[in-house]
Amino acid sequence: MTRSVEEFARSRSCQVMTFSSAEWAKALSRAMLAGCKVRHVGEYIEELRGAVSLEHFEVEHLPPGGIASYKLVKRLLDVGLVVFFAPVALPVFLVAALAVLVTSGRPIFFVQERVGLGGVPFRMWKLRTMRPERPGEALKAAVVGDSRVTPVGRILRRFRMDELPQLWNVLKGDMSLIGPRPEAVPLHTEYLGKLPSYAYRYLVRPGITGWAQVSAPPSANADEARLKLTYDLFYVKKLSLWLDLQIVARTFWTITAGGGVR
Repeated sequence: MTRSVEEFARSRSCQVMTFSSAEWAKALSRAMLAGCKVRHVGEYIEELRGAVSLEHFEVEHLPPGGIASYKLVKRLLDVGLVVFFAPVALPVFLVAALAVLVTSGRPIFFVQERVGLGGVPFRMWKLRTMRPERPGEALKAAVVGDSRVTPVGRILRRFRMDELPQLWNVLKGDMSLIGPRPEAVPLHTEYLGKLPSYAYRYLVRPGITGWAQVSAPPSANADEARLKLTYDLFYVKKLSLWLDLQIVARTFWTITAGGGVR
């Protein structure tokens, strides 16, 4: 479970004090007069962790102008990069699809309704890496060592080849190459009921990879979703080409190291 701000501060050997409003004003003014740098605890946590503090997050912290101005650039980059890498991605996709067909049969694709930009559902495509769902089986996120994953599926997941069909979602405008991971509708409903700020993830298109994906483990329950939300909101708040380039570099490292696979 995510720690409170006070617990986080103590873990970093920070002094935690309780003051009244008047005492806070005096303490802060003395510190500033003494030349000390005074920052909000939320800003300190952002700088240290690369994630927002949900306890101190407000929608006013998001830069609507920055989001709008970068959306067009981001969309053009998405389309251009997919077209550019298509000659490489297509043969890899065909080999992976054939491997699924030979070892597991049909269906080759796993298609699921996910929540996208503005909270609008869309159909997301992946290569099937799990056995077909059994009648009456409840939807649940993958966990470490999930018995539903097929042997070939584990290889595809290890190198993220199962995500290649989502390049079609990117071309259609359902997704971006980089952004918060789109959640299945039932899980989205559950998380939104427990985390109202979860809705702010949908200010940008969901992505194949993203800041939360390379910074935290995949979420399989509300507590893990809360942790990932701190990174998703950081991404929405700091949306920029520089941050996207960092995510690309860390994604290549994650694939190489084999991290974050369930």
